[in-house]
Amino acid sequence: MAVQLLSLGAIGVRLMDRILTARATFPDELADHIVDEINCYLPRAGDREQALLFHLACDIYEALDENFERVDSRETRKTVLGIMNVLIERARVVARQDFH
Repeated sequence: MAVQLLSLGAIGVRLMDRILTARATFPDELADHIVDEINCYLPRAGDREQALLFHLACDIYEALDENFERVDSRETRKTVLGIMNVLIERARVVARQDFH
């Protein structure tokens, strides 16, 4: 389950939808969709949320490229949700450090 993703609220739901439904075959294509969704949401985000999303956007390309050759199966997309949970946890820690 994508608990960390859903804990982000509206952007988490939007990202989950994008991950599960985006037309993408290769990791960089899916990462493009994820980053596009983040960029569309950023103007509405607060400072701390912007920091978290920035770090998430920076890490997503590398994470997907390292773990997948293709991302066009339902099972792979579910695994991507799990990876997003880990990336969000890391981004939360780094974003907190940005404000201390």
